[in-house]
Amino acid sequence: MCVCARPRFRNRECVFDGKIGCFPLVTFEQDIRGSHNRLRGEQVIKPIQSITRDVIRDFMISRALPAIRAKWPREDVHKPIFIQQDNAPTHLKMNDPQFCEFTKQDGFDIRLICQPPNCPDFNILDLGFFQAIQYKKNAKTMQELIPVVEEVNDHPFDCFNTMKILRQ
Repeated sequence: MCVCARPRFRNRECVFDGKIGCFPLVTFEQDIRGSHNRLRGEQVIKPIQSITRDVIRDFMISRALPAIRAKWPREDVHKPIFIQQDNAPTHLKMNDPQFCEFTKQDGFDIRLICQPPNCPDFNILDLGFFQAIQYKKNAKTMQELIPVVEEVNDHPFDCFNTMKILRQ
């Protein structure tokens, strides 16, 4: 799950790069059986097999909202923040009671909206954000990719290069 926003500039200087975070939909478990590749009990990364509305809600509440609150420009806190999602059946309804309860904390006004059908807006996340991470770090397997994605969350992007990538 990728969360990004429009970068903010002041006097031609980037004050907010727009990168909130990229959160892999995986679980970390201990391996029950050993193999020639790893020892029994070693931590393994497993994709979540069934992405349901409950899984999305949990990721939004426990990862996306705290990241937004931590990184959002302080001068824009009281302005509405719209989280745009596509119309996948597993995504949250716009008036989801559990999600709405968490969005009003700390003076934030966070709202869900759905993008119009057949809208290409989300392609920018796949092409500009995720693939840039994957190709820069040369991750070939899920075990290599997940730590790279988590590491990138801690480092700000260069606004100008990010915008250049996203425009291509």
